[in-house]
Amino acid sequence: MARFMIQWCAPAPTEKYANAIVDYISNGKTMDEFAGFKVLARQIHPHTGGGVLLVEADNMAAVQKHTYPWTKGLGVTATITPGLSDEEFVELEGSTPN
Repeated sequence: MARFMIQWCAPAPTEKYANAIVDYISNGKTMDEFAGFKVLARQIHPHTGGGVLLVEADNMAAVQKHTYPWTKGLGVTATITPGLSDEEFVELEGSTPN
């Protein structure tokens, strides 16, 4: 699985937006883990109307499956950045000739 950082921001954080997050978390975070996708960490930034997710996913389609209800339904923007785990970075750097 690949790792991704998803930074999100609501264009105008409203009560509807805040309630959607509270409801999602209170109802068991049902889309935090499914075949090919898993949320590793979530940080919510209420002062900016956004936050960050660190996830593992098989591909961008799985990331899109998780973010789409938020981007489509609430107008949230998501910036998705691929990354490496500690172990992946060390392996890559250790195998690269100097």
